[in-house]
Amino acid sequence: MTPVGRLNRVAMLAILPVMALTVGLAAGALGHTGRAPAPATGRLVVANLRTETLAVHRLGEGSPPSLLALPGPPHELAFAGGRLYATLGRANTVVEVEPGAPGILRLLRLDGAPHGLAVAADGSVLVGLDIADLLVTVDRASFAEVARAPTGSIPHAVAAAGGETYVAGAGDGSLRLLGYPSPAAAGTGALPESVAVVGAYVVTADAGSGSVSVFARRTLAPLGRLVVGGHPVRVLALDDSRAAVALNDAATVAVVDVSRLRVVRRLVVDPHPDGLCLSPDGRSLAVVSNETGATQVFEVVSWRRTGNLAGEAGGGACAWLPGH
Repeated sequence: MTPVGRLNRVAMLAILPVMALTVGLAAGALGHTGRAPAPATGRLVVANLRTETLAVHRLGEGSPPSLLALPGPPHELAFAGGRLYATLGRANTVVEVEPGAPGILRLLRLDGAPHGLAVAADGSVLVGLDIADLLVTVDRASFAEVARAPTGSIPHAVAAAGGETYVAGAGDGSLRLLGYPSPAAAGTGALPESVAVVGAYVVTADAGSGSVSVFARRTLAPLGRLVVGGHPVRVLALDDSRAAVALNDAATVAVVDVSRLRVVRRLVVDPHPDGLCLSPDGRSLAVVSNETGATQVFEVVSWRRTGNLAGEAGGGACAWLPGH
């Protein structure tokens, strides 16, 4: 018969590897900050071009997303005053959505293939018309067009910050500052498909040249161009010096320090990443795959993947809204 003390020692030796594995997993869950990431909350909305729907995920509830059918494929999303706005390019329409239900509130016909979308400091909705080469200002209260301004060729992407409006022209490789303090223009890489204001910088994602172009905010003085590869289709500000860039052909999201023109991290994601959106608290980044339709969620500090939301192929833009 084996002595009791020896049995205890054998049992302890068997338990130790399991304890070590458990501790290791716990440390991995905490990340390098020594704390577990806060659970994601809010509503994450994904636009689906193929099914012509919006999927509203209520995070933390464990329920399937609510689907809202639209009268055309949604391209870009913007959120203001508790309402969500989407451009439906093929339907020549901008739609206003109540995201809680969800339900369509109002439709606005804008001929010229509306695509680029942003919300100005005064609450107006700014819409780029790809075919008409115009930027349209829409009053949100009346949901009616109030102004038009010429742009470069194919104003595919629009960004607004403070009193400034930036328009990326996919047709002529241009970036334009409209209005503040005076109009300015600069050349980008080939086929800029997205634009973002990142602190004191403006950044374009140039799909045709596999690069990002960085400019000084308010003057558009060129500060440099960084080759990132992979057909960059979307750029999103993470803070005042970093941007996330979706590399559609590389199944990668590049984290770029725009102040130093350096890629500081590459996240491996599902094929053909498209939509990028930050949680309202800025702690989490969502990445939508156009190929699988899944949305992967990463904690911004540790870059650990913290969630995965299933979806249908064709997912594009996303918006992360506060509340339930």
